[in-house]
Amino acid sequence: MTVSPMPDQLSAAQIQEREDYIRGWPPRLPVLPPEERTARQQQLLDEISMVVVDGVRKPREDKAALEILIRHAELYKAHVEVAQKYLSDCEMDIRDRELAILRIAWLSQAPFEWGSHVKIARRNGITSEEIERVIAGASAAGWNKRDRAIVRAMEQLHADSMITDDTWADLQEFYNDKKLIELVILAGQYKTVAYYQNSLRLPLPEGNMGLL
Repeated sequence: MTVSPMPDQLSAAQIQEREDYIRGWPPRLPVLPPEERTARQQQLLDEISMVVVDGVRKPREDKAALEILIRHAELYKAHVEVAQKYLSDCEMDIRDRELAILRIAWLSQAPFEWGSHVKIARRNGITSEEIERVIAGASAAGWNKRDRAIVRAMEQLHADSMITDDTWADLQEFYNDKKLIELVILAGQYKTVAYYQNSLRLPLPEGNMGLL
């Protein structure tokens, strides 16, 4: 199955086909059993298996996926550290971050990423109507100028690996230099997440509804 660069007009059947294609098979790599883990792999798994959500430290919901990714533990740790920068040392606000991630996730038709960030977005005040608007894209009616620029920037990076001058100028009305850099790197970070979640066919945590 192939996916068009801008999947904004997919039918329900096409979305279901994509969902089945990625989720309808076992993961391409199995969970690394405890008896096969090195001490370092187990240490890193213990470290990354906890997350702070709304100020509360709790176990991550995607432990089965982590038990696959620790097959390359040091690389995954480095990747996670970039994501953690956006949680602890980032000038972008949460709403902007989640709008950007949602648009990249939908364009990538990434069930794990989309389902996870729909939940995060809703916890942080993004409405169901706005989530539907993310699916429709930057051309949808109802966006303010800032939100439209963020969504459009993600579309342009996805399609052309470049933000146009007009979109950049719109972003500059709201973003300083650091935020502009953060936005572009965020797009690449979560495109990478979509790549490995989809390609490894990582299992979705309970409560993650995927694309549907």
